[in-house]
Amino acid sequence: MSSVTANLPVLVVIAPLFVAFILTTFARRIRLVEGLVIFIGILGFVGAGFLAANVFIKKTPMIYQVGGWPAPWGIELKAGNVSAFFLLVAAFVSVPVSLFSVNNLSDEVGGKERVTRFYVLYLLLCGAMAGMAVTNDLFNVFVLVEVATLSCCGLVSSRNRPRAAEAAFSYLIMATLGSTLILGGIGFIYIITGHLNMGFAHEGINKIWQSNPHVVWMAFSFILVGFGVKSALFPLHVWLPDAHSAAPSPASAILSGVAVKGYLICLLKILYNVFGCTLMREFVIHRILVLAGTVAIIAGSILALMQIELKRRLAFSTVAQVGYIIMGIGLMNTKGLSGTLFYLASHAVIKSVLFLSAGAMIAASGKKNINELAGIGRKMPITMAAFTIGSLGLTGIPLFSGFIGKWNLIVGSLELGNVIPAVVIVVGSVLCAAYLFPVIRVAYFEPVPEEDWKDPRLTQKIALISLALAVLILGIIPGPFLELAERAAVELLALK
Repeated sequence: MSSVTANLPVLVVIAPLFVAFILTTFARRIRLVEGLVIFIGILGFVGAGFLAANVFIKKTPMIYQVGGWPAPWGIELKAGNVSAFFLLVAAFVSVPVSLFSVNNLSDEVGGKERVTRFYVLYLLLCGAMAGMAVTNDLFNVFVLVEVATLSCCGLVSSRNRPRAAEAAFSYLIMATLGSTLILGGIGFIYIITGHLNMGFAHEGINKIWQSNPHVVWMAFSFILVGFGVKSALFPLHVWLPDAHSAAPSPASAILSGVAVKGYLICLLKILYNVFGCTLMREFVIHRILVLAGTVAIIAGSILALMQIELKRRLAFSTVAQVGYIIMGIGLMNTKGLSGTLFYLASHAVIKSVLFLSAGAMIAASGKKNINELAGIGRKMPITMAAFTIGSLGLTGIPLFSGFIGKWNLIVGSLELGNVIPAVVIVVGSVLCAAYLFPVIRVAYFEPVPEEDWKDPRLTQKIALISLALAVLILGIIPGPFLELAERAAVELLALK
């Protein structure tokens, strides 16, 4: 194994962090800054692809011991199927979002220095997401969650509007509460096991949980509520609609598409790799997750229906979509978990293309409300076509990526003999169509305005087209990606 390959788990984390550190040096040369961001995004995608291929072929996780110190004394990075899966998703989405940002941020963010600061925060978030994927240390999870949270708050506030600053402040207050709970949960685990490494903590907690059931229950509770706040699980979602709708369009795309998923991946890893399936069943955590996901799907969809602003409707849609993932985590079988992971990837791509398309339409027209976008589909055909493909995917229409994830979730719930989640998934899909299809109807079938609205520049078109194609490819040829998701599900369920 070459030195580059052996160090790949840490390189995918430190590369964006290093570039973020030096980026402000080139603040006056904005084209160079944009070029570096795109380059590091492509490099990260290639690295994630190589890592995923290595894990897929060898069928064993890659272990990296930071500083050469073995666990439990040293920090361990572990690139298994789950890590490789999320790395691939996050790296892929970041490339078109970076492309969309090229020569397109000054109106929303401001001058060169402010644009450079935006990119610094963006790369810090990308590095934190990569770290969340590969870390096998609980305290590192907390540190990376904090880096991601502060980056997200900065990205929201980077828009040159008072509303953005207010939304970022609300986000910071709620996120701080979530961080406190997560740290408390990790503290409880450390108190009873004496370990922060996930593997050793898992062994320890399974040996002594019967003598400390209340501490384990407190750890479960703190972790669930803490990550529930971070991932905007209903009713802990109050910060998300304002934050995602007030942020610049590329920030909205990466926040909804990737950042929320990073917190969910951390929750997934802690539940399955630290507590394990046996304890989750013993403390009825799986039923709590299914119930919470069910409520989130219905409530988030109804709240989305009530919104007249396009970006706020998409933001509340994220609340509903988080419910599918939380529900799937609670199903605890191979079909349910593989469907959850695939849906996570699908939603990352879909929500990115929806927010970028919405941002392009708002920037071109100056209109925020859905009823004011009449006829925009014929004025901006590429942008609206990308939005339409994303909407069909999110609804779960066959041949689009969302269908594959939802189908596996339905099969997973029926395998357990539980019909309610399957019914809720279908109802949620109908409600999704109810709040997204009116946007398509207004855009294509209302009278065309006289205003000269046009599709965005070439780089923005490439970004929208690449994401829309990904929605179609994942829906038509899901095989390789679905197999990686199934392997990740088997890996998670292996720990009892």
